[in-house]
Amino acid sequence: MEKDFERFSVYGFSIDYPKDARIEFNPKARRGEGDIVFHFPDKVKFFLSWGDLEKATKTFGTVEKHADHGLNRVKKAGNVKSFELISHDSLRINSHEGPYNRAKFEEIAVGFLSGKRKNPREAHSVHVHCAESSRYFVVYALLPIGGMTDYERTFVKMAKTLKCH
Repeated sequence: MEKDFERFSVYGFSIDYPKDARIEFNPKARRGEGDIVFHFPDKVKFFLSWGDLEKATKTFGTVEKHADHGLNRVKKAGNVKSFELISHDSLRINSHEGPYNRAKFEEIAVGFLSGKRKNPREAHSVHVHCAESSRYFVVYALLPIGGMTDYERTFVKMAKTLKCH
């Protein structure tokens, strides 16, 4: 899935993304906080969120604790079972070291006619605290398991291109 990438830039930060992805802004997004979804043709989505670094630092203290909070939110979601942390690494993003976490779990989908269905998923997330821009950034994706290694490479490539300041 080696794709041609182009740069998306807004509010003083940028990220490279595959040209075949469609970009959707959260209508409530502002310079100070917001999120963007990158929609791929086969319904896979990557997300980029940002917000006020001072608020994140008051709430979490460190970027590592911020990343742990994100994992715990997924783990405690009512429709998540069998949560397992696969890896806890770091990526160099711009001039920052950002925690890069991968976890797998089963998402329970309840349908009116189909009953309960277990969907195996893999969550990827990278967190960055940027003092230069006074913002935090989170790049994350929930991927279906099975043959998705190309998406993992695309995720890492996108995250590494984030320019936060």
